[in-house]
Amino acid sequence: MSGFEVVQVRYGERVTRKSAVLYDYSSYGEPDGDLHMDYNFWVLRDVSKTILLDTGYDITERDWLGEQPVIPTADALALLGIDPLEVSTVVTSHFHYDHIGHLGLFSGAEVVAGAAEYEHWFGKWGRGELAGEFATAAHLEAVRLAEREGRLRLVREKTEVCPGVTVHPVGGHSPGELLTVVEARSGPLILAADAAHFYEQIEHEWPFFAFTDLGEMRRALSLINRLAAETGAVVIPGHDGRVREKFPAVAGSAAEIATVLG
Repeated sequence: MSGFEVVQVRYGERVTRKSAVLYDYSSYGEPDGDLHMDYNFWVLRDVSKTILLDTGYDITERDWLGEQPVIPTADALALLGIDPLEVSTVVTSHFHYDHIGHLGLFSGAEVVAGAAEYEHWFGKWGRGELAGEFATAAHLEAVRLAEREGRLRLVREKTEVCPGVTVHPVGGHSPGELLTVVEARSGPLILAADAAHFYEQIEHEWPFFAFTDLGEMRRALSLINRLAAETGAVVIPGHDGRVREKFPAVAGSAAEIATVLG
């Protein structure tokens, strides 16, 4: 069977409210309600390589927004039979704490990131402006190490990471936010990460509350829907707990934390 096996791994969770995370939600005239928010990373595997989209972070080291730990990244990978040193590529959707906190585990991997993301956060770091931000110097150190070792690949436009995996810089939530489009075994998938956290954003093109450029965020949501219409791709929002209701769990010991997307 051709294409990548794509697995979503839930390493943390929390419950929030629509009004807390959807920008200007009161203007839509819709009732408020709970949203079950999963914290995920994604594994892409074929016969020759293992790629990760994002890495998760150590929830126990700091309480950012009330996240609750489910499983450490290293333990989740062990359940899936993945050695971090054998991961060939890590695509970073963006540099927020919950997406690159364990990048240092993958010391042999190429790191793919948006050039605008790199310039934004390393600029802030150099100016001493990271306090209060969703990115930390400790996590950015792993990006810097990849750069020093010649493993960092910065992209400014639609780029094929490898056959079957393409990234689209869209910005919005963070300046270098990347969409990842994968040719999965079941057909094309759009892994939205934080370009669309929840299904409501895809359906209505409602922005998330946290953004660096609202116009870019709106355009990213429109691009997601346009790509899905043009390619027939299934869109996977980055943090929506309902993804696990729509797709099957993996077989075996990782069933509680891993969902087969394609």
